[in-house]
Amino acid sequence: MPTEYVTVTLTNPGEDDEVKITGKDLDDDDGNPVNEDEQQIVTILDGGDLEDDGGDPATFVFEFFGKTSDDDDEFHLDLSGFDDDFNIEVKSQDPGDCWYITGWDSYTVVGNVYTFTYTGTDGNTHTMTIDAESTNPGFGVACVVVCFVRGTRIRTPRGDVPVETLSPDDEVCCGDGVNRPVRWIGSRVVSPETLKANNSLRPVVFQRGALADGVPSRTLRLSPQHRVLLRDWRAELLFGENEVLVPAISLQNDKDIVRDHSCEEVEYFHILLDGHHTVFADGVESESLMPAEMALSALDGAARDEVFFLFPELAGNLQQFGPLCRRVLKNYETDVLRSGMP
Repeated sequence: MPTEYVTVTLTNPGEDDEVKITGKDLDDDDGNPVNEDEQQIVTILDGGDLEDDGGDPATFVFEFFGKTSDDDDEFHLDLSGFDDDFNIEVKSQDPGDCWYITGWDSYTVVGNVYTFTYTGTDGNTHTMTIDAESTNPGFGVACVVVCFVRGTRIRTPRGDVPVETLSPDDEVCCGDGVNRPVRWIGSRVVSPETLKANNSLRPVVFQRGALADGVPSRTLRLSPQHRVLLRDWRAELLFGENEVLVPAISLQNDKDIVRDHSCEEVEYFHILLDGHHTVFADGVESESLMPAEMALSALDGAARDEVFFLFPELAGNLQQFGPLCRRVLKNYETDVLRSGMP
């Protein structure tokens, strides 16, 4: 089935505090009317001041973006390109449709409402809320894609093995010195079409030795929001913790930690353990899947069913999984820490 690429630019609503963005009335990036029977990959951009004339954050309502098909619609929103407080409501979308939201510092979830805090292009802190309660059942928000790329070697008691060869009940070595069984493992392929339309989903590449001598032990690729563990006395001085988690994307340095712009397709793997822990990926201590920090709609329906079967308490409350294993630094905190590191 053909894929249509659509760009939606959010603009000042004027006197209205709510703006409806109706998919079936839009044109794709080639100037053709959107066909509801085809897949849409939607990129959302900032078109300027997003406050109404009264100075309040505008609400943008997304509705009627395609019908149920084998290819679900995708919505990509990189908050690092915005500089306002604003709100999004999701209406009339299908259960498989996914929102990919990147460029945030932190977020909270209350029911179907996600509140993201991010550092805008103006250097100030802003918030964006998205109400994911669609009129169609089963819809959710895919906030991040946190996972390992195919070929990444994970440390186990029997040695380092490719992530794609792991199975449930296989043990992996965790950062606290305990070996724990894999409870669930799944994967998701990001197609060439999606990568072409959304650079924010391209993996971050760590060259050998980029973090320390021999760390990673070989070239490592991670999804942009996958968090790695940093140990440094400056972290304890600045944040009261000598071990902190930071997203891979925040460690880019234009030298030996960069985006992979050459890959045509990427397959990301998720590893779920009993609780949130760190594992060793090509020698780099990095996090396992944290359901409370990743909306499960980033997985397909069968994968979500498997996770809820293993952890039935998560179906009603993702927070029941437990706490983060380490403090997570915001992007600007990571910048402060890195500025003092060699």
